[in-house]
Amino acid sequence: MMAQKIRLMFATAIMLGVVVIILELCLLLYNSVDLTFSDNSEIPIILWWTPFGSDTQIKTCGNARCYLTHNRTFETNVRLKSILFYGSNFRVYDLPNWRSNVITWGLFHEESPRNNPILVHEKALNLFNYSSTFSRFSNVPLTLLDLPDLETLIAKTHFVSAKEKSVLMQTKNLAPVLYIQSDCDTASDRDYYVLELMKHIRVDSYGACINNARLDDRLRNNYLDKLNNHEFLSFVAEYKFTIAFENAICDDYITEKLWRPLIVGSVPIYYGSPSFKDWLPNDKSAVSILDFASPVTLATFLHELLRNDSAYEEYLSHKLNNHEYRVTNKRLLNVLEKRPSKVPNEFGNYVDKFECFVCEQVQNTHKSQEISIVTRRQYDCPLPKDPIKRDKSSKRNWWKEQWNIEKCGAKLLHHYVINNISIDVNHFNEQKMNMYDNNKC
Repeated sequence: MMAQKIRLMFATAIMLGVVVIILELCLLLYNSVDLTFSDNSEIPIILWWTPFGSDTQIKTCGNARCYLTHNRTFETNVRLKSILFYGSNFRVYDLPNWRSNVITWGLFHEESPRNNPILVHEKALNLFNYSSTFSRFSNVPLTLLDLPDLETLIAKTHFVSAKEKSVLMQTKNLAPVLYIQSDCDTASDRDYYVLELMKHIRVDSYGACINNARLDDRLRNNYLDKLNNHEFLSFVAEYKFTIAFENAICDDYITEKLWRPLIVGSVPIYYGSPSFKDWLPNDKSAVSILDFASPVTLATFLHELLRNDSAYEEYLSHKLNNHEYRVTNKRLLNVLEKRPSKVPNEFGNYVDKFECFVCEQVQNTHKSQEISIVTRRQYDCPLPKDPIKRDKSSKRNWWKEQWNIEKCGAKLLHHYVINNISIDVNHFNEQKMNMYDNNKC
């Protein structure tokens, strides 16, 4: 019995010792962070309300310095100067308790409005002062996020000539057109157009959407994780054309769906950003469905290119011209040249740049006459259209109703935030639907 008591006392002493050590380590860590921060009492605070980007870090941006954090307890700190939001995680029911006129809001959002339709509308966008979106007009544009660099665009690493592709169409029984998508519910309604196009030209459709072809075993398993590996890029390169349709239609919203076929040398058949031609390597680098009255006339044109290798390869001049003439688009070249040399074009670099932009802005507010406001110019995604009839009145795409409902949501959200009214999400949704039902948006 005595031995058991001794063992119990010994175990308790050890546990208490461990607890004390843990508490001391936590206190030491807290004090070190607190001392580091308190030693810089004039440093403004930038809070990522939706955890993203830098956390518990003093960032130096040129002559400006800011403390970046995810810790919401800083919401009431007198040195808080800006609150940042990642658009896909922006939620009506989870916002700061108070909107102060002296604390700016920033929006980082590289995704399409499918992730958060409320951000399509002006009233919601007006809540933000700074933006980093796909638009060339945002403070830190993400337009070319998915284009690695100029050398990748013009390289022949995966290139297959028109004649070789014609042979592969015979020997491998390849269709002239490739389509590979697994997101089958999109605001752009792309599958609707592809189904009609398939009536007039053969399309190999992989992935979950309109599937009529089977990927090779080496690519099929977890193929979404292999979209940029050598084998997959070489597979895409064998096709003369690749359907490159975005999941939503917004100015400057251009993703890897366009860049991947351009990189490998398969001509993109594109539907997405109305301004996408502003970013093509040359005047003739992709085929836009908007240049054709219908899928029938598009298919007719594609058949003409299939019969004429010279005409087809005019769309591949970024691969085939002399090196210095491969890319003639000065806008594209200027943006690529401004990228920091020897720095990879990675997502994290854009987040870092946006944080630094906001940091510099909050330390220079006294020099500005007025604080900027984000508008639809920085996130321009109009009401979805029927991709064939190009008619907004069509009711077949349920995303249109979602767009219109969230117009009410944006108007209501703006009222709540500007007037610092706390939001009960159930009541908010009831009000939103009541506004929608009574055409008050």
